[in-house]
Amino acid sequence: MQFFQDGKNVMTFVLSGKHVHKWIGIGFSRDGNMEGSSAVVAWVESNGISGIRQYYLKGKNMSKVIPDKGDLRFTSVNPVVVVRGDLIYIAFQLQFATSVADHHVLLAIGSETPLENGLLPKHINKTTTLIELSSGQKIAPNVQRRYHGLTAIIGWGIITPAGLMIARYFRHIKPIWYYLHSSVQFVGFFVGIISISMGRNLYAKTGFPNPTHRLFGYTAFFLAGLEVCQFIGRPSMDSKRRPYWNFAHYWVGRAAMVIAVLNICVGFHGNRTDNRDLKIGFAMALVTLLTVTIVLETRLRRENAIPKTIDDQPPVFRVADELS
Repeated sequence: MQFFQDGKNVMTFVLSGKHVHKWIGIGFSRDGNMEGSSAVVAWVESNGISGIRQYYLKGKNMSKVIPDKGDLRFTSVNPVVVVRGDLIYIAFQLQFATSVADHHVLLAIGSETPLENGLLPKHINKTTTLIELSSGQKIAPNVQRRYHGLTAIIGWGIITPAGLMIARYFRHIKPIWYYLHSSVQFVGFFVGIISISMGRNLYAKTGFPNPTHRLFGYTAFFLAGLEVCQFIGRPSMDSKRRPYWNFAHYWVGRAAMVIAVLNICVGFHGNRTDNRDLKIGFAMALVTLLTVTIVLETRLRRENAIPKTIDDQPPVFRVADELS
């Protein structure tokens, strides 16, 4: 795809694709979703007659892809469809009200030409990207979403729970457990910060409509930051404030972990792109952590249920060494 924007807010687009695909189309969306966007579709019949049409994408069903409707304003220059070898080229101009800095672009191809009534058969492949029309640079939000999800899984879904498990199940390894717990939690926290930064940048560019995901993300970040502050202000073991600190540290940390893991699921549910490998990887990591937790928790409870040995018990009575 090639494009050019002049000083009068007129965009010229040239799009090419394999002729074997029957039709190719380019859509323009406000938020990256198909619903509510407008598209330009071109095709060439088997008899060599070409066509180009605007469609309003009201929904995903064929009946909701309405021909000759949409929000795109063509200029007086007629669109062109040309076939060269096995490639089909379409060129058209659009008039925008203001200068366009970036825009969500939908690209799709189909294996059948439009029906006689103008209805468009379903596409066989599609993609979505965000393009800075002023520079021509592809922002590729799908790639950014992938990295955002990957860092969230590593930081919030694997490293942070592992640090919590160290504190609960390996306290008998003194003092190594403390240094491991602190180090692992700090690593998880900073990886989580990277994930949140990517999410903020992604939202600023795409406006992804998932307020629950953002709310859970900021809540987990706030609680994790509170844990860091608690670590810095940790009172001594004999301090009167120590029991309150232990209580806050215990529950704030667990709340942050639960909300963060839940938020990963919310993010996957609201994301319409196909990241099957990430979902499978997260599910495997979650099942592994749950299995290890159950095993270690069972062992810990059994150890706590074993009564102390006689040597550890205080004497019930004493035999007088000498009579008074």
